[in-house]
Amino acid sequence: MRALSRVWVRLGEAVLDRGGDEEWSLERSRTTETRWSRSGERVDCFRFDDGYVTTVHYEDREVTWQLTPGQVPLASALAMAKLYLEHELTPQTDPEGRPFVGLTERGPVQVFEEIPPEPVEYVYLDGVRTLEEFPGFLTVDDDFRAVFDRMAPARSSTSR
Repeated sequence: MRALSRVWVRLGEAVLDRGGDEEWSLERSRTTETRWSRSGERVDCFRFDDGYVTTVHYEDREVTWQLTPGQVPLASALAMAKLYLEHELTPQTDPEGRPFVGLTERGPVQVFEEIPPEPVEYVYLDGVRTLEEFPGFLTVDDDFRAVFDRMAPARSSTSR
């Protein structure tokens, strides 16, 4: 099983090696949606009902899949977007439906074995409520903070 896991990891690395390693660009950022894109691929984070959803779309295959397990808080949806944008990883889902990623000494990974070949800490992404709660392996720069501020629901400021 470990050999199969190593083959899977190597295959994933080979598929993701694009040679040019194009940078993601922020295509648009609005109060209800944000889109990042690069050649043939886009990541969308958008408001849906009482929460937010993040998806990835491959244009050449006309395939879209959801990174979030349904509607989640804005910071969680953006954390899952950032995981894909920075590390090209999609979160996995545990039996209770909670999204997580494995964290090793070399960074975040997907875990496909009950007993992984290296020590792994599991980091859950559905409990992230603010940018300050982002795991350390995700970068929060000023542009990303502006996206969060733009998309954050307006708070009522009534005084009594």
